Amino acid sequence: MKRDIPITQNMIDGYGRINGDNDIIHYDHDYALKRGFRGTLLHGPHMTAFAAELGARYYGTEWLKRGHIHTKWVGPSCPGDIFSVALDESGTLEAVSGGEVVLVGSATLHD
Repeated sequence: MKRDIPITQNMIDGYGRINGDNDIIHYDHDYALKRGFRGTLLHGPHMTAFAAELGARYYGTEWLKRGHIHTKWVGPSCPGDIFSVALDESGTLEAVSGGEVVLVGSATLHD
């Protein structure tokens, strides 16, 4: 199962308003460039939310009762990227953005 999500600055801004993360790296393009990134950064918890959505789609209502997600953010996703997150039959998660792996982990059911 896979989902491709176009990343926009408006999406990043909206998530920042919800979670209260005001770190400038998410909002100031020039600052992000100076720090060595291609642009502002998608919040890591936002990446995990996209992955959790795949868990819910794959496992259905059992996800709400027994779902377990573990993610590690290993790279940046920036405006203009397509965040491609995939969940395989074993529960392995992987997301690619900007041509690089940016998230790894698992989404499984626990007893």
